[in-house]
Amino acid sequence: MSRNQILANLRTSLASNRPWLEEVSRSAPHAPPPFVHPPAADLVAQFCEELAKLEGRAYPVADGEEALEVIGRLLDERNARQVIAWDLEQIDLPGLPALLAERGVSLLDADVQGPGRKERLQTLEPVAVCLSGVDCAIAESGSMVLRHGPGRPRLASLLAPAHIAVVRRSQLVRGLGEALALLRERHGATLFDATSHLTFISGPSRTADIEMTLSLGIHGPPEVHVVVV
Repeated sequence: MSRNQILANLRTSLASNRPWLEEVSRSAPHAPPPFVHPPAADLVAQFCEELAKLEGRAYPVADGEEALEVIGRLLDERNARQVIAWDLEQIDLPGLPALLAERGVSLLDADVQGPGRKERLQTLEPVAVCLSGVDCAIAESGSMVLRHGPGRPRLASLLAPAHIAVVRRSQLVRGLGEALALLRERHGATLFDATSHLTFISGPSRTADIEMTLSLGIHGPPEVHVVVV
């Protein structure tokens, strides 16, 4: 069955079930999920602590200059000469383009849609680092929320072995309910107009499906580095 046939079948199924789905949505509770932990005095410290429990690494820094030093060190340690990244203006870290240029690090086009997709993915596969911003970060779970779309490719948090994310302190919220409310406030009904992807990242990819043995990096990056500015 072709891709177009599969999508056409999905559209037909959704159209026929839409009244029932809308009724289920209206009847479901919409109160924000309860908080997991008691209030924390320092959301940055809580986020870093929870991320560390998940095998992720956080780097709280004082300013953008120190953030660039951390990113530069991470790139050097992985001998990165190419990265898959969000558009740099969407990461919003002044000096980042100059840092990459000084190290001879080039940005690869992460658009793999259309004919030749397999070949473009094979070109991106050897890249050691992906680089992104976030929409917000959840302190209680050490999670990052990324809304994908134009200039924010999903591969920039998924494909390379090491994912470096830049989080602003102003983007930290306490719990999942606050994160969802922030997204509703910011985007409203247009949240999925430009994309179908909203990703929650809680540490490196992990699975214990095989003999209950925990393995990192099966479905995504085995390394997650978060620079908190």
